[in-house]
Amino acid sequence: MSIARTIQINDLTSDEVAMLFTNMDSHGQARFFASVWKIAKDWPGAGWCQQSSGIVRQSNSDAREAIRTLASHLPAEDLAWIAAAGADA
Repeated sequence: MSIARTIQINDLTSDEVAMLFTNMDSHGQARFFASVWKIAKDWPGAGWCQQSSGIVRQSNSDAREAIRTLASHLPAEDLAWIAAAGADA
């Protein structure tokens, strides 16, 4: 006999989400970011762009280092796009 149970959790902390994320392999972590984009890309107004700006403004040095390290592995064409977008701002 098996029992299926659904539990709704509404109060995960950022540390708990980070622990779940870091326990994933790189494929799971990449799917995580794809899922974030799938959810956030259609946010109204400035949406994800504004949220991204807010994330960076709230980030301490550890968070910025994690973001820089991740971004440093982007393909050259993505880095060129980022540089061009920054020049337009």
